[in-house]
Amino acid sequence: PPAGARLGVLSPRAYATFQAVAMRCVGPRGAEAIRARRIDPARAADAWVARVPALAEPLSQGLWVIEWGVYPLVAKWRPFTALDGARQDRVLEDLMRSRLDLKRDLFKGLKSLAMLTFYSDPAARTAVGHPGPFDAHGIEVAMADLVPDGR
Repeated sequence: PPAGARLGVLSPRAYATFQAVAMRCVGPRGAEAIRARRIDPARAADAWVARVPALAEPLSQGLWVIEWGVYPLVAKWRPFTALDGARQDRVLEDLMRSRLDLKRDLFKGLKSLAMLTFYSDPAARTAVGHPGPFDAHGIEVAMADLVPDGR
């Protein structure tokens, strides 16, 4: 986590693991926004889970399994955060395609939270071309982009 960041639920290692998972899930442009610290899905996940305490222990355990679990439970020998992007992708793909419900559920839960925390950040709107909330000003801006001459 950034210096001075206060985490409510995640340990620094769990924060790093979640950040790595999120970077693999959101694609190259999203990963660059995370790397440049324009978007911080791990901090958002920490805040989200702090509001829903029943999720804290399963998330922490799931991140522990991703980071420290080894073959054959998880398709790797080294910590997840020590792997390059291609190897991280293979670990996540193994979870996603596993015959074991538990592994698929772990993938679905982490990916869902990663996508939620990434795309809920207003800075992610530019990555997807979303004009923002549709209040009166948001509608005006969106319409100006769609119809340049105002008609």
